[in-house]
Amino acid sequence: MFAIDWYDRAPSQQSADQLGSSLSAGLSRAAAAVTDGGLTFARLFAHNDLRRAKRWAVPRAQHLSVLFTGHLDNAAPIAALLGRPCPAAGDPDELAILYGHALLAWGADTDLRLIGEYAVAIADPSLRTLRLARSPLRAPPLHFYQAGGRMIASTAVRAIFACGIEKRTNPAKLADMAWFNASDEGRGWYLGVERVALGSTVTLGPGRRETQRFYDLGALKPLPRMTRADYLATARDLLAEGTRAALAGSSRPAIMLSGGLDSSLVAINVLDALPGDQPVDTYTFTVRHDWDGHTPPGTYGDERPRVAALCQRYPRLTPHFHSNDDRAFTDDLTKLFHTIGGAPQGLANMGVYHSLWQAARGDGCDRVLLGEFGNMTVSDDGNWAYSHYFKTLRWIQLFRALRSAPDDQRSLLRRFAALAVMPFLPDSLWHWQRGIRGIENLYPLASPLRQDYARKSGAVDRAKAANLPNPRYPLRDRLAMIREVHDNTWGEFSDVYSGFEQIYGMEQRDPTAYRPFFEFCAGLPANMVLYDGQDRRLARDLLNGRMDDEFRLSRLNGSHNADWYTRMTPRVADLREEIDRAANDPDLAEMLDFDRLRMALDSWPETSDMSSRERLVCSAAIPRAILYSRFFAYTEGRNDL
Repeated sequence: MFAIDWYDRAPSQQSADQLGSSLSAGLSRAAAAVTDGGLTFARLFAHNDLRRAKRWAVPRAQHLSVLFTGHLDNAAPIAALLGRPCPAAGDPDELAILYGHALLAWGADTDLRLIGEYAVAIADPSLRTLRLARSPLRAPPLHFYQAGGRMIASTAVRAIFACGIEKRTNPAKLADMAWFNASDEGRGWYLGVERVALGSTVTLGPGRRETQRFYDLGALKPLPRMTRADYLATARDLLAEGTRAALAGSSRPAIMLSGGLDSSLVAINVLDALPGDQPVDTYTFTVRHDWDGHTPPGTYGDERPRVAALCQRYPRLTPHFHSNDDRAFTDDLTKLFHTIGGAPQGLANMGVYHSLWQAARGDGCDRVLLGEFGNMTVSDDGNWAYSHYFKTLRWIQLFRALRSAPDDQRSLLRRFAALAVMPFLPDSLWHWQRGIRGIENLYPLASPLRQDYARKSGAVDRAKAANLPNPRYPLRDRLAMIREVHDNTWGEFSDVYSGFEQIYGMEQRDPTAYRPFFEFCAGLPANMVLYDGQDRRLARDLLNGRMDDEFRLSRLNGSHNADWYTRMTPRVADLREEIDRAANDPDLAEMLDFDRLRMALDSWPETSDMSSRERLVCSAAIPRAILYSRFFAYTEGRNDL
């Protein structure tokens, strides 16, 4: 992590120390800060090594000062091309120097040549410019402030406020997030503080700001025609390559393992990449001991049986299960507010992960591996393939796909209309046909916002402009599906990942997000993801012979937080009390629909088998009202809410 403050006047050492201290605050790690003219540079170290911090010097590439955080998967070939020494794995200063020399050699093409997940800031005193960049797909967050001849950038927004900038919550950001709209990546959580979007650069200078998105999902090309065997072999090789890159520099990785296809593929590839006798720890959250067993149709709730079966098949996998019986979704929210500097709406569902990270850290693991990007790559369910088969007149494949559509009780003709034809309707007609059919938009029920505030604040109009919060489904092609998820998910996920990394002192990597693998999967033809009526075909084929067919071929999807009702029910009285306290604040009362939430708590369902309307209010709106009330109290320094 890093921060840079560029001001017209020379900074004092005291202000430099404050900048460094803001990075390390609450993390039990060392930070260094140095000044150079009107610039202050600060960096957080991976371990509490005060001697190293005291002798830290800003990395330089000729006249450029470079701060870098993250990793480069192709550092070795890039270094060879530039005639530079290969950076040590995980050394941000050596990676910073390599990035700086790459920029001097390749200019605007630099970030397209680099593969990895990173954020970087480069100060050029000769031009008085500050160039900020984030890698595509996933990257550490990067916030910036520019006003009155001052430029500040940091991977932790708290460092910007350590420079004396006034801290004022951005109501538009809060309203959009509570309305499930994260499409504006550049909008920050605080007024005057903005963010660099994924796959973009921002160049700041006196009286200027230039933003460029260098990575265009629309420019991804279909793959050359291959046989199915060749597609599978290439996918297998690229995923193995991405797994090796994710493991580089780690001596004891931890895998967040569910019962699904993606994390199972990651676990198996990790075993292939590591020495044959090295055990690998896996961590899984499970349902509470008193869970009632209810899940929505087409889903399963308990990960334990599937994970246990995989670990039995591969004895090198050492499973660790955590039911989180004594934890609430509100636990450790303040830590995440501090490390993220915001409150992405997904935090209401993240409480179950803390025990996994904490256990992995306590067991001596040094990296966390995930498979969360798999839905965009290896286990894409191919919902867009129905319209593709219709458009290309592949009637046999379309018939087989429609006949096998999971959890769809409609007639074959109605499935054909809904899944194959309607994706081609213009947006206006698509929304019109839903209206005349009486299909209710249930997303407002999941939001804690008051309806009048959602309209008055502009949240409704901004969401409509982004085709949210009720996106079209299914979409007409794979790229449309990828872009829809990218525009409303990946940026906020990066912030959440950073928050957990800071709290627990471990990096996380996702081999299914390895960019060459992602780009390969994005170009696959429809018959590699939905073929002969079988969805998620690529993942299932890659696991053929490597996973029990009972689970490999299962059409059930994991239900995240399946036991939410069991967890929340004993706390209903406490939640009601917290809602009442928050409602006493006029600002929160104007924004959040406390009357609706009180009614839901007062008429709490007797069982978890409830209507969709009840479920959305109880499982989504109430936790998010608590989330944003607590974030408001945190940012305002309040302890009475």
